[in-house]
Amino acid sequence: ASIISGNIEEIQKQPRLLGVFNPTSPLTLPKILLNGLEIFAKYGQPINISAAALAGSSAPVTLAGVLTQANMEVLSSIVISQLINPGTPVLYGSTNTIMDPSTGNTAYGSIEMGLITIGSAQLADFYDIPSKGSGTLTESKCFDIQNGYERFMTLFCAANAGHNYVTCAGTYETSLSEALELLAIDDELIGVIKRGMEGVQVNETTLAKQEILNIANGIRKSYLGTKHSVKYTRKEIYNPFLIDRNRRGLWIKNGRRDMLERAHEKIEQMLNKQIESKLTKTIESELKRYYRIISNRSLEDYKKNEGMESSDEDLNILGV
Repeated sequence: ASIISGNIEEIQKQPRLLGVFNPTSPLTLPKILLNGLEIFAKYGQPINISAAALAGSSAPVTLAGVLTQANMEVLSSIVISQLINPGTPVLYGSTNTIMDPSTGNTAYGSIEMGLITIGSAQLADFYDIPSKGSGTLTESKCFDIQNGYERFMTLFCAANAGHNYVTCAGTYETSLSEALELLAIDDELIGVIKRGMEGVQVNETTLAKQEILNIANGIRKSYLGTKHSVKYTRKEIYNPFLIDRNRRGLWIKNGRRDMLERAHEKIEQMLNKQIESKLTKTIESELKRYYRIISNRSLEDYKKNEGMESSDEDLNILGV
């Protein structure tokens, strides 16, 4: 990042990176991740600190219990970041969910995940810390109805909870797989949910009293083409780019394409656009040189170079 921006001081003034730190539940901060947290804090780069506890496995089975333990894990990590470098930007994150009682597997696409995500946003708001949640989550292994309803449910919970940053767009199979088509679909889901969160704007103009009177008095026979309609159509009505609202005849004429096919076509259009690299040859050469250096450098060499402790002992939050 410093090579691209010019120098270390520049990325400290205007951060370019976002670190991810996941405490190991229950109540453990792994040393190798603490090393990373130390470096990000040292250079003032923002850190997404997200607990990833499983209710009934690595955390209490009650959702309130999960939130209590995760709160301890996140806050202790935030405190460490501030001790290293006061003012280090952080996100109060949550990747907490439940262990499915039938299979023992992680259940990202569950309503309980949504409820925990909402609870974490409320805790972050209480501490006045920006928050991170997860949405568009599903255990589905294919592009089926389960995939659709789980991803919408979890995204809706995260968005309405008020999280500042929501991750996992384009993923499926408990975030182990990703598809560009799903990324396009999620983009549309985000647009739909944002429109829903805007609600209904009520004022003298949107009540449209005069427009209604014009129809009642016979001045106009339809609202089509009125200045009021032209002005507010784009503002009031979200126009999706993947949803098909045509009649069956036109849908058949257009090839009977489903949403996945339309999403694939959209992705193809985007990938075919030529994007010119803005990296100079000097920067490219410097990046390759740096890559050769770090490829041959051990973790111990890295720690020594950054003045870090060589101990590999994990940290127990309660000190026991």
